[in-house]
Amino acid sequence: DLPAEVQQILADKQNTPAGLGQNTAEMISDVGAESTPLVKKYPDRYEFLAEIAEKGLSPRKAYNLMAFMGQDYFKGYDDMDSIDKLTFPKDHSAHEDFPFGWYFFSGNFKDKNDNVVDVVVVFFRRAIYPPPIAEKLGLSQLDNQTVETVVAVNYADKNLHILGSDPLVSGASGLVTFDADPLLMQVGKNKAVSLQQDALFPMKLEIEDPAKDFKIDLTLKEGKPVLYQGEGGKAPSIYGLGTWYYSIPNIKTEGSVVYEGETREITGKMWMDNQWMAGITPPGYPNNAYIQALSNISNGFKKETPKAWGWDWSDVQFDDNTEITYSSIHSTLTKDLNNLGDTPPGNVERETSGKYIHEDGTYEDIKGNLTITKWNRSPHSKAWYPDGWDVKFPDQNIEFTMVPTVEDQFIFSSNSEIREGGTIVKGKKDGKDIAGYGFGEGVGYSGQEYTYKKTFELYGLEDTEKNRDLLTAKPPGTMLVFQSLMVVASPGALLILLIMIVVDVVRKKKHRR
Repeated sequence: DLPAEVQQILADKQNTPAGLGQNTAEMISDVGAESTPLVKKYPDRYEFLAEIAEKGLSPRKAYNLMAFMGQDYFKGYDDMDSIDKLTFPKDHSAHEDFPFGWYFFSGNFKDKNDNVVDVVVVFFRRAIYPPPIAEKLGLSQLDNQTVETVVAVNYADKNLHILGSDPLVSGASGLVTFDADPLLMQVGKNKAVSLQQDALFPMKLEIEDPAKDFKIDLTLKEGKPVLYQGEGGKAPSIYGLGTWYYSIPNIKTEGSVVYEGETREITGKMWMDNQWMAGITPPGYPNNAYIQALSNISNGFKKETPKAWGWDWSDVQFDDNTEITYSSIHSTLTKDLNNLGDTPPGNVERETSGKYIHEDGTYEDIKGNLTITKWNRSPHSKAWYPDGWDVKFPDQNIEFTMVPTVEDQFIFSSNSEIREGGTIVKGKKDGKDIAGYGFGEGVGYSGQEYTYKKTFELYGLEDTEKNRDLLTAKPPGTMLVFQSLMVVASPGALLILLIMIVVDVVRKKKHRR
C-alpha cells in the first residue's frame, strides 16, 4: 500500500536495478582511477565488481558490495576528526557523511503475567558511494543511503524467538527519513521519533512487520544522561579512523507487542546506542601518510592483511538502577572461532572493559574478565556462539552470570549472523545479591567461509577458487612496501641533512675564527 508519490519515485533511475547498478559501476570505475597514495590497488577485483553491478543491483546487493572495496573507497567520507566533540541535539543525527552507522535499541520487559519479553530494534545505515561521487551522480546525502531494519522479540514463557523480515531500503526510495531535532529515524512505517523539540525523550518506537505478523508500539519516557563511550564518545579514534559512540541507559519504557493476534502490554527498561564509524571494518584510509606507510611495511614484511575483528558486547541493567556495559574484542583467527565441528569449544576467558553507571547517571571506566561457559550452534553457519557468561569486575567488587532468556537468539542478514538476545543476570555486588536483565551480543564467530558462501549466493556467483581470490584482500606488494619505506625514511633523511648543514656551518665559523 505504497503512496502514489512513492510509487512514482521508485521508477527513478537510482531505484531501478539497472540504474543502481550503472551508478555503482561508475563509482567503482571512478574510485579505481583515482590516485590514492600508499594504497594497494585492485584493478582485477574492481573490474569483477563492476561486471556484477552492470547486471543490475538491488539495494541489498549494493549494500553488501561495498564491503569488498579497498582503502581507496574511503577517500571522500568524513573522518573522526571532522567532529571536535559531540554536541546535542545535533549529534543525535545519523551522520550520513560517514560510511556507516546504526541506531540500536534493546529492552527487557515484563508483561501483566510477569513473563519476560525482550525486544531489539536496529536501524543499520550504510552510504553506497563516497560523498563526492554521490554528488557527481546527482544524489543527495539521503539518496546515497541504504537502511536495513533488524528486529527481534523473545517470549520467555514460550521459549520463542521471533525474528523480523529484515527489510533493506534505499534512501532514494522516498521511504527513509533522518532528522536530529527532534530525532527521527524512519523507514516506511518503522520509526524511532522524539516527541518534542530539543529533547530526546519522550520517544516513540514503532515497528510493523506484516510478513511476520507482529507489531511493536513502545513509548520511551525518560533515561539517564548521555553515556559517552570511550574517551568523550571516541571508541576508539586514531588518525581519522574510529567510532563515535554514545549510549542512553535505563530508559523507562511501556507499550505493547502484538504477535499472531495476541497483544501483550509490557513495561521495563531499554538501552539505546547511536554509533557511526569511519573505516574500522573494513579497514579505512588514515589521514596520516606516515601511519599508512608503517602499516604497509609491517603487513608487507609479514605477508599479512589487516585482520578482521569480532566482539562480545553486553548491556546489563540491574534492579538497583545501576548499569554496566562492556565489550571484548577478538580476532576472527582466535582459536575458539571457526569451530564448525559437532563439539562446542570449552570455556574461554577474555579480558573485558567498559563502563559502570551509578544510580545518579555518573559513570566510571571498568576492567575485568568474562568467561564464556556455554555455546550455542548457529543453524546457518554451524559455528558455535557464546550463550552463557561469567563476568567479574574485581575493582568494583561485582561478579555475575548471564544466561539467555530463550534459546537460539540469532539475527541473520544478507551475508552475516550475530548472536543477539536477552539475558537473565544474577550475581553479587559488595557481597550482596544483585539481579537484573541485559543483552548479550556475539559478532564474528562464523569465520570467512560463511561470508564467502552467503556472498556468492546473494550475487548468484560460482564459489570458485578464482572468485574467492578476487574478493580476498592481499598483503602490500614489494613496490608498495618500497614506496612506504621511502616515506618513513624521508623524515630521518631530512633530519640527517639538517644536522649535516648545521655542523658544516659551525665548522666553517670556527675555521674563519
